[in-house]
Amino acid sequence: MANPQPAILTNLTKYQWYTHLSRVEGADLGVIKKALNDVRAAGTDVGVTVPVNVCLLFGPTLLADLTNDIPEDFQPYPGYESPDGKVAKGTQEELLLWVHSDDKDLCWETQFNFRNAVAGHMNVARETPTFIYRNSLDLTGFIDGTGNPEPHEQHDRAIIDEGQPGAGGSFCIAQRWVHDLKYFNGLSLEEQQNVFGRTKDDSTRLDVQVPTSHLAHVELREGDTADASKPKRGEMVRRSTPYAFHDGTVGLYFMGFSKTQAVLRERMEAMYGQNGQPRDAITDYSTPASGSYYFAPSVETLDAALA
Repeated sequence: MANPQPAILTNLTKYQWYTHLSRVEGADLGVIKKALNDVRAAGTDVGVTVPVNVCLLFGPTLLADLTNDIPEDFQPYPGYESPDGKVAKGTQEELLLWVHSDDKDLCWETQFNFRNAVAGHMNVARETPTFIYRNSLDLTGFIDGTGNPEPHEQHDRAIIDEGQPGAGGSFCIAQRWVHDLKYFNGLSLEEQQNVFGRTKDDSTRLDVQVPTSHLAHVELREGDTADASKPKRGEMVRRSTPYAFHDGTVGLYFMGFSKTQAVLRERMEAMYGQNGQPRDAITDYSTPASGSYYFAPSVETLDAALA
């Protein structure tokens, strides 16, 4: 049986570090493979007593050079634009190194060692350190991840079934959203709650969803989206955390894992009004500064690919 990389479904720890990289011309795949193998062992050094969770996620090009175990319908992130000009920027890279731990220094050390190991072979396109804020709040004050499947259901929702290409792996969408908190905090409580489709104090689903609510775009159901009387479909497991840069830029680093990529694309198309829906109200105050689709292969596929 193929097993998912443990970092995906284990409890999310206090600190995260996301490093996106792509190969340079003339890159030695052997050097990259050794570095990938080494980073998987992060946290095993003598004296390290706090777990370091490492997840390796690949874009379509690098994955194809490492393995033949390619999932079906794996497409690069195209970027999205609404009819009225709101843009979700596409910044597809070849590799995402995601590290999370209760010790921030270990997150930093892990990515620092890796980027030095691949220097001259891969360039760092961007990186984002993040953290869990209070009781898993977004910086807007709303609880993040309420729509996640129950823990015992997450493997079934996020991980490709046995017997299919890419079994044990998971598709991922990774985006860094930039919040305009001055705008958002200027909204009334009712307006804020209608943006999300949930109450702010305890994240209760609103009985009536306005057409522009976030929930009305991303809670996929059989039949009309967000019709609570119908079964859910195409669920994903969210692993999102806030960030804050020294220049005052703040927002949410969004990660969503799913067993098919099509439902991730469907959500983005809905949010940006490409399917006839009104544009998601979240895009009035938050804008993706980056966006990529990745695939996180199973442990067994990584073992074979990096041997």
